[in-house]
Amino acid sequence: MMRRWREWLSSACLLCGHAAGANAAPPKGLSFSPVPAWVDSQTVPLDAVAPADGLSQGRHYLLADQQVRVAGAMLADYRHVAARAVNERGVEDIANVQISFDPSYQTLAIHRIEVRRDGKHVYSAPRDAVKLLQRETSLESLIFDGRLTAHVALHDVRVGDVVEMVYTVQGRNPVFGERLFGGFDLEWGVPVAYRHARLLWPKGRPLYWKLHNAAQPANVAELNGEQDHRWRLRNVPARLVDSDAPGWYDPYSWVEWGEFEDWAAVARWAVPLYRLPAKPLPAVQREVERIASTTTDPEQRLLAALRFVQREVRYLGIEMGANSHAPHAPDLVLQRRFGDCKDKTLLSLALLRGLGIPARAALVNTALRQAASERLPTPGAFNHVLVQADLGNQRVWLDPTRAPQAGRGVAQWVQADFGRALLVDSATREFLPMAGPEVQAVKRELHTLLDASAGFDKPATLTITTRLQGLSAEVFRGALATTSRDDLQKQYLDFYASSYPGLVVDQPFTVRDDTDANALQLVEYYRMPTYWVRDDKRARWTGAMEVPDLHEWLRRPKGVNRQGPLALRHPVDFKLVSEFRLPQAWSVKPDDLIYEDAAFVLRREESWPDSKKLVLTDHYQSRADHVPAADIARYVSQLDKARTGVGYNLYLEDVAAPVAGGDSPHWLPLLTGLLALGGWVWVAFRLYRWDPEPEVPGAPVHAAIGGWLWLPVIGLLASLVRVASTLVESIPAMTVQVWSTIALTGSSAYHPLWAPTLLMEMVLNLAICVGAVLLLRLMISRRSSLPRLYIGWWVLACTTMLLDAAAHQLIPALSDEWTGKDTGELVRSCFFGVVWIAYFLRSDRVRRTFVCRRLTPAAPSQVVAQSAPDLPA
Repeated sequence: MMRRWREWLSSACLLCGHAAGANAAPPKGLSFSPVPAWVDSQTVPLDAVAPADGLSQGRHYLLADQQVRVAGAMLADYRHVAARAVNERGVEDIANVQISFDPSYQTLAIHRIEVRRDGKHVYSAPRDAVKLLQRETSLESLIFDGRLTAHVALHDVRVGDVVEMVYTVQGRNPVFGERLFGGFDLEWGVPVAYRHARLLWPKGRPLYWKLHNAAQPANVAELNGEQDHRWRLRNVPARLVDSDAPGWYDPYSWVEWGEFEDWAAVARWAVPLYRLPAKPLPAVQREVERIASTTTDPEQRLLAALRFVQREVRYLGIEMGANSHAPHAPDLVLQRRFGDCKDKTLLSLALLRGLGIPARAALVNTALRQAASERLPTPGAFNHVLVQADLGNQRVWLDPTRAPQAGRGVAQWVQADFGRALLVDSATREFLPMAGPEVQAVKRELHTLLDASAGFDKPATLTITTRLQGLSAEVFRGALATTSRDDLQKQYLDFYASSYPGLVVDQPFTVRDDTDANALQLVEYYRMPTYWVRDDKRARWTGAMEVPDLHEWLRRPKGVNRQGPLALRHPVDFKLVSEFRLPQAWSVKPDDLIYEDAAFVLRREESWPDSKKLVLTDHYQSRADHVPAADIARYVSQLDKARTGVGYNLYLEDVAAPVAGGDSPHWLPLLTGLLALGGWVWVAFRLYRWDPEPEVPGAPVHAAIGGWLWLPVIGLLASLVRVASTLVESIPAMTVQVWSTIALTGSSAYHPLWAPTLLMEMVLNLAICVGAVLLLRLMISRRSSLPRLYIGWWVLACTTMLLDAAAHQLIPALSDEWTGKDTGELVRSCFFGVVWIAYFLRSDRVRRTFVCRRLTPAAPSQVVAQSAPDLPA
């Protein structure tokens, strides 16, 4: 919940025309009086220095003093606010004083409004300067609350001046009965030099507290039979909240107080508000009889009743006084055909109970969602009410304030879900989980067909078929109901034209709505003068396989350096099938991709039904409704990788202008390979002749390789086959055509590390292959040089794998190919290398097996008899 200073200085919108003349009595509800005797006035710290950071709108708040006194059923809220204008924008802001109150149950007493300059009083607002304005800040949401705002336009305010306003609002909303509740903010989005908060509470009267976000308990003292709770905070810094934070995220320090002992007490408070009138409701009964005559199925009766309220009763809230929380009578709502969430809920309850369907009101918070249950139990924890009904053993959650919903049954309806709800029932003790986030999942499936088969310089068509289900279908129906088709068509065209220049509408979009299934299909038709882009410098045609709809889900957040979590849309199940029809045959090896994060997973499947048709299937699914601040960098990194990875281009080089040499080997890798192969063979020959002394001269030896030593033999054979196949697969990259693309500056695939990496890996892989052959020969001969050479071979193999992994991270074209599977194989291979190195260093079997020398074979007397027990490995 954003806590802004506008809670103290709220804006007005409609002029009522009341003014208090110098000798005339002020309007009802407004008075002018000295500060009440119970108030402990605080001194404004005029010497406070404005901090360098955190100021907003050119003003620095010096004092925020709030003192609340509860006596019996009455509540008095005293405030003293002082702010200094630090620039011209601040002058404009603080020179317009605004104080709001609800005249239906509150009175406003203004004690003084004055201007100080250089520490001296220079101006006090006279009574006739105060005008009452009708404040309807929720007018755009069709809610009228009847609040008034006392407005004063101060004279001669300059930069550096301090404006003080001191006033008391007294009264309580009768809808809450004898129980009161409230809270104190202890920090805001702006800095405050001195914050003083005080609650005077009758001694012995129960009081409950909840401290939020490291708020400190009050200092409590007893004063004249009252408990005096106080907070004093100096130099309170601004707390800035990142944009796009979840609605439940509230990092501000604040405290709640109230008289409701638990959530059961809150539920009991609301029960009378949603109790149906005892008197007959003829208009409601007529509608009940009409619905009952159409069906005997409880499910269809339920849907008919909710559809009636959604369709026939428009949304408009008259929330003055007690009606801020109390609904109007169902017969009045039905007569006026308008109402807010409370009114629509009570009317729905009347219809459903008349139809024999058990139903009750459910209190929710649309922003806090499940976090509402973590607040202090008070009615202030809620901002919305809806219907919970029972269909046999099934509990359903329905919102009568929504636009008329489609669906053959409850299974097709989009139920309401705000995490947790408090049922208005005398048996309620705690919050209940609602329908679950899956009922409001975003389900969209797109099929795009880009037909560019006419030719490289010919027009192309783009047909987009969108299938929507559940909530997505309802949102689109709402767009159709509120926006003209021409405007929607223009919005869609502008969206796709950013990816396909020159795109125009071929024919208007069509819509097929299956209301029974709550599903909808939208088909858009576009054409473009040409799809392929000519690159004369490189003598080729380029076709970009664009996926703008997928990019919307992979969009980078605005702020990466965040202090709080990032809100995400969840659940989301988005599937995009992109079909591209090409003008000639292509030969491309399909490559599937996967990008995973704690917040999402994206899978891509590439297929070629034939050589002239490419199909890319992307499936994006969300995994969380937010990203913690500590994980933002990881999340953004995965988004960037996914967004880059789904880029797909097709290139066609001109046949008339091939690169000289075509598919013949390029001289550099060919020469390097031949020299490396010859060099490694020479090194192997020298190592074969190396004939060191055995590690255990004269000791009994094993007659043949046995036990665990067969595993290295098998491993060497497997490595030889695998690395040799890798060398064979790399041959196409060594051709003149490909080598020129990756190794020459200015080519589309150039990277300075490409050529060195390929050459290095070829040289090292040749070394591994030649080494494996040498080791197999030495192992069969049980040569004394084998253990040390085998250890060296493993060091070479692990080094090669680590260098290959580093290359995959440094070269962008390779980084997207590296997956968790590759990491697992790297770790597994290095682990086995460490194991076998340790084994060959410590094993007694190894020392007593590899003892033969090239020129001096082992004597028969040194061979252990077959009946002798095996020595430990």
